[in-house]
Amino acid sequence: MRRLLVLTLLLGSITLGCGDTEVASTSQTDPSQNANNTTTANSPQTTQSSSPSQVKASGQNTQPVTAVANSPAAQNNCQLSAYVIDKDPQGLNVRSGPGSNHQVIDNLPTTTAGVMVDITASQGDWVQITLAESPQKVEFQGKGWVYASMLGTSTRGYGTEGVSVYNSANGNSKVIGRIPSSTGVKLLGCNGVWAFVEYEGLKGWVAPDDQCSSALTTCS
Repeated sequence: MRRLLVLTLLLGSITLGCGDTEVASTSQTDPSQNANNTTTANSPQTTQSSSPSQVKASGQNTQPVTAVANSPAAQNNCQLSAYVIDKDPQGLNVRSGPGSNHQVIDNLPTTTAGVMVDITASQGDWVQITLAESPQKVEFQGKGWVYASMLGTSTRGYGTEGVSVYNSANGNSKVIGRIPSSTGVKLLGCNGVWAFVEYEGLKGWVAPDDQCSSALTTCS
């Protein structure tokens, strides 16, 4: 009986030792899992970033798009005058918006000298006008858009070496050229009271004091 009891205890110890060995072996981490974990730590944290749909839904991490000045989408407020230089006998179209795809709402005469316009905005290659007058009558009144290069202005600077052309609509910006006094130039756009013009390939900004919006008289 004692031998049987000793044998039973011995068999139990052997079985318990095998169980401990199995538990110890299954608790070890697989080498391939270690490799994957290391790669994830050094790679971009894609698991923490949200998909575009999640960002849109949550409203986080979104920035409003700001239009850049002088870009096609940007609109500048303006306060200056110019005159029609278009020579098309069919007249100059006034459209409902800044683009040739917008509806024609009026037409300015091009065979009548001295048609002046008041400009209130600029967007891309187009300017918004609120008034157009010839020496005879009011040709247009309201809000409409015309192609900027169909309008022009003249330089002042009578008796001087001409007027300065600036790199931007700021008197502190770089002077990139000069335009002779009392010279007609093509309008390309505007910003505030500054005119963006072209003269013999030179494109730049002319200060308000150097502009003459009359096609019939010379501004001193």
